[in-house]
Amino acid sequence: MKSNVGRTERIVRTIAGLVFFALGATWWRGFYWIAAVVFFSGLIAWCPIWSVMNISTCKETETEEIPVNSVSTDKDKRIRERRFK
Repeated sequence: MKSNVGRTERIVRTIAGLVFFALGATWWRGFYWIAAVVFFSGLIAWCPIWSVMNISTCKETETEEIPVNSVSTDKDKRIRERRFK
């Protein structure tokens, strides 16, 4: 499962989930379901609706091609670490 929710949106979703939870405790109990979906999509950084619509708010990281027959350098190691996290 590839992340499709960016950092800022994760923070907003997590806070909104807590707000909906509080609304569920005071007003309409249906807010609990909304709170659960919004809060957990913020925690796991994946939204099923964004996935269906093929939308991603994550920043694209630049990837550099590493030549196959080259001597490994520190820069190459950093690129590989970033690519395979």
